[in-house]
Amino acid sequence: MSLSATNALFDPREILPRELHDFLTITEIDRADFLVNALFRAKFGEGPPAEQRHLACLYRDPDGAVFVAGYSHMRPFGDVYLSGGSCTSGATIRRMQPHERAAVEASGGIWFWLLKYAFRKYADECDAFFGHCGNPRALQVALAAGFSKTEHEPVIVNWHKPLHESIQRALLAKVVALGGF
Repeated sequence: MSLSATNALFDPREILPRELHDFLTITEIDRADFLVNALFRAKFGEGPPAEQRHLACLYRDPDGAVFVAGYSHMRPFGDVYLSGGSCTSGATIRRMQPHERAAVEASGGIWFWLLKYAFRKYADECDAFFGHCGNPRALQVALAAGFSKTEHEPVIVNWHKPLHESIQRALLAKVVALGGF
């Protein structure tokens, strides 16, 4: 079985803490506009990107209704992935039962788990993950999930596999030259 086929079978319960299994899941979706358009527009003033690699965190309430709790986009860019467009739904988080909300907060939060999911699911498809993060609270979450600061703020990186320093410098320079994403 190929690595891509293995990743296609990835179960989010492999990374989500047990206390979140009954009410949260993370999945890749083909069309972000179908599921996260309203959330994305509220956060960024425009629709979500059309390019593939859309991740959605879904919350299932006690009655079985499902709501979008968070979204993140992982755009392939040559040999790296660019993490962007991440957002969470305050309305969905407020909809959670108090013990569910407490479990999410205690475990790192919605975006933390979206990043952990992406880092695991796409690890074999890229040499590194890059993001832009200028918000102090978001940066705290990104660093806890596995990103590191670079000398080119607000660019952050997750070096999830060993790479020679010259390759790391070249990848970083390529992303910095790209500008905002």
